[in-house]
Amino acid sequence: MESELTHAKLFFLASDLGAGAAAVQLALLARGLPRERFSVAVGVLGRAEGAAADALRAAGLSVAPLPVRHPLDFSGMRKLRNAVRGANPAVLHCFGPEAVRASRLAVSGGANGGNVPRLVASAATAPGGGVSGWLTGRQLRRADRVIATGKAEGERYRRLGVRGERLTRIGPAVTAPAEPPDRAQFCRDVLAPVDSKLIFAGGGLDAAHGVKDAVIAFDMMRYDSPALRLVLTGDGRDRVEAEELGRALAFDDYRVHFSGPRADLPAAARLAEMVWVTCARGGELLALRAMAAGRPVIAYHTPELDEVIDDGVTGYLVPAGDRTAIATKAHELLADPALAARLGEAGRARAAERFGVSRMVEQHARVYQELVG
Repeated sequence: MESELTHAKLFFLASDLGAGAAAVQLALLARGLPRERFSVAVGVLGRAEGAAADALRAAGLSVAPLPVRHPLDFSGMRKLRNAVRGANPAVLHCFGPEAVRASRLAVSGGANGGNVPRLVASAATAPGGGVSGWLTGRQLRRADRVIATGKAEGERYRRLGVRGERLTRIGPAVTAPAEPPDRAQFCRDVLAPVDSKLIFAGGGLDAAHGVKDAVIAFDMMRYDSPALRLVLTGDGRDRVEAEELGRALAFDDYRVHFSGPRADLPAAARLAEMVWVTCARGGELLALRAMAAGRPVIAYHTPELDEVIDDGVTGYLVPAGDRTAIATKAHELLADPALAARLGEAGRARAAERFGVSRMVEQHARVYQELVG
């Protein structure tokens, strides 16, 4: 048993390995775990592509594509089960509702009442409806440990029937950004004038990320300066709709731009005057990346973001859906560069102190060792 405690085998199963928060945290964790204590195998329910997959490979970790295309994909189920059993992990850690649901194919009941391998679940508070949602919820309730990034997420797990003694709170992590891309080149890439003052928003181009709210809020305050430009970051199905809305509001003075899914977006945030987080739910990673980049944040006051942003110290929290409040706070920051710099520096310090990777990694390591022990 001593050897297991000092070198445990882990298998990380991801719903996807793109640029989403769960995939980013998986990659940070897998790369940060000390190799002398843990060995990590990674599988993904789909194609092994995306920003997180690239980061894992750059760290020397292989990623196995394990697609289960539909509930009757017996070949995919067999491949997933064989991959996990072949790795013989002590712990199977699943990230995302699809991965948690698929874990039923690779986990069996142990003699002591736990699972073999031990099952850990993350990022699965939205299991969905129907049979698939029921199966995901069932696996969550069977998990040996469920990781919540904060109090709000923990409450959602409790409403799904996860018992309190199986919940562990581990906050998200963020790394200090790399050097930003060249400002002039970035502006040219997003089709903005090279002397633009940039405001970042989005993170994903869909309703969940509040891109329409960002476009409308920007329209309220674009008259402050002709150099102001809104950059909607990431990608998604609502890009065309967001562009059409922006053109309808300002057909003669259109200043909304799109970054696409660039790998350097965390570093590019350092080029922005500020970052808006208009997510109705979640958004912690967007806020933390902005803080790590030393940018002031204006965000909707949601339970998740309340645990990340210190209102008036590291940024501003405004009532969810209040576009006028976003525009008003943005105007204040533009009018007072010293205030914006002070909030940005406070955010950078808070991100480094409370949301560092080493802290997140060691907290997970303790969970794994407790389960193995």
